[in-house]
Amino acid sequence: MSHIIESLGSITWSDIIEIVGIIASTITSIIAIAISVKTLRQNNKMLEESTRPNIQIYSIYSDTLVYIMIKNFGQSSCTIDSISCDHKFSGKEIFNDDLGEDIFARLSGAIIAPGYAIRCPLVGYATTKDDLHFHVKYHSSVKTYEDAFTFNIHANSPFADTYPGGENTNDYLKNISKGIHDLVKMKL
Repeated sequence: MSHIIESLGSITWSDIIEIVGIIASTITSIIAIAISVKTLRQNNKMLEESTRPNIQIYSIYSDTLVYIMIKNFGQSSCTIDSISCDHKFSGKEIFNDDLGEDIFARLSGAIIAPGYAIRCPLVGYATTKDDLHFHVKYHSSVKTYEDAFTFNIHANSPFADTYPGGENTNDYLKNISKGIHDLVKMKL
């Protein structure tokens, strides 16, 4: 012990500066590692957000039909675990098809690719409820997601669909061409 005390007495200013430099260098290295780890985690989250699936549910009114759209706006595919709606659809609303009251239950297990949409047509004038509430649960290969959607199914129905006429075949072909062009722009 006395040997340690004697060697402490022989420490020069140069030794003190070296020790302070080593301590400062160690602290700086630890801070740099902590910042790198935090940046890596944040980049990982940003990458996951940019490549994840993103299911959206909305309605489109076209002529006398209302389409409930379930579309993946994300960059990767997903599998639907469950979709539920607070409204139980009547036979009149779903063209008297025998789908049962919970028509979205059949989508459980469906795989939706990026940009793909599932369309559920309904008879617009027969739908009895305006506001629909949906809950969807889906997963990618790495994570599970849950979302809720509420919208007025008839929100865009006051705007009438127009169908242009024509006087000859060329007019009708131009109208068909314009209609197809509009469909491409809408990307139902």
